[in-house]
Order: sequence, then C-alpha cells, then structure tokens
Amino acid sequence: MKPPERSKEKAESRVRGKLVETAADLFYRHGIENVGINEVIERSGVARMSLYYHFKSKDDLILAVLDHAAEIRLTGLEESVGEGKDPGSRLLGAFRSLKGIVEAEGFRGCAFINAATERADPGDPIHGRVARYKSALREVFASLAKEAGAAQADLLAWQLLILWDGAVTEAYIQQRPDLVDAAVSAAETLIRSSLPPAGSGR
Repeated sequence: MKPPERSKEKAESRVRGKLVETAADLFYRHGIENVGINEVIERSGVARMSLYYHFKSKDDLILAVLDHAAEIRLTGLEESVGEGKDPGSRLLGAFRSLKGIVEAEGFRGCAFINAATERADPGDPIHGRVARYKSALREVFASLAKEAGAAQADLLAWQLLILWDGAVTEAYIQQRPDLVDAAVSAAETLIRSSLPPAGSGR
C-alpha cells in the first residue's frame, strides 16, 4: 500500500500536469494574451484553488507551459539527431525532424516565437524563458558542429538556428509544410561547406 504522502504527491502531479497541458493547448491555439485563467480552469475541470495552489499567477502558468514545451521539443530533437551515424548527419537529422512539426494537426508556428512576440519586452520573464530555450536549441547545434569538426562551430550553430526559425515561421505563414524541404537543402549545404573534407584527418 502506498504511503498517503506519496499518493497525495502523485495526485497533485496529475493535477499540475493537466493544467499545464490544457493551458499549453489553449495558449498555442489562441495566444497567451487571449486566454484567461477562467478558460483554463473550465477546460481542465480543475478547481480554481487547485490552480492557484500550483501557480501563483497566470505568468507562472505560462512559464511552466514554456518549460514543458521546451522539454518535449529538446527531447524529440535528441531522438532525431541520435539516429544519425555521424555528427554531420545528426545535424541534418534535426532539420528533417521539422517535417513532423510543421505537418502536425493544428500547427500554427513556433510556440516560443509566438510567446516572445506577445511579450516583446526583453525584460519580461516570459521573453527571457523563450530566449533560454532558443539558446538550448543553439547549443545542440553547436555541440554537434564541434563534434563534427566544423571550423566555426558557433557561427554554424547560429546559422542553423536562424534557418530553423525561418523554416517554421514561413511554413506557417505560407501554409506550406513543403518549405521545410528547402530548409533541409539549405542546412545540408551549410553543414557540408562548414565541415572538413572527408579524409582530411580532422
């Protein structure tokens, strides 16, 4: 029999998870400024007191949603790059994973860019949380680029991040998931030109 404390913690974790998942869906579909706490409460079926037990404010809930989304996205990216046989192919694998993102039902661009646009002040904690995620994404690219022997790994990482965000944004604006193919092609050219020639010994 589970101790009462553990059962309570598990139940609270489920409630918190339900609130985050419900808010994530609503924020992504309608925008963080267009969704109120009452709508999150109604859609999740969680009591108001329970919401404020876990989150002191709407901004706290938004930050939790962004953290949750970042964990999912970075975990998915790690799985995608892990399928490559070498660092270069793993970098390219990251871009191939974009196809699944832009073709997903209900896709409406990058949730992080959307949030940063709504909270445009760089001093806003939500804007800062988006920047932290983007830095983590760039670090994934930089780590693989360095492992592959890129002469300017940090520059390549920035170029790939810009290309990544541009692909996601344009795929949504133009409603053309196939534009990711152009991003994959561009990423392949960038990566190939940045890595040492095969057999160079580097």
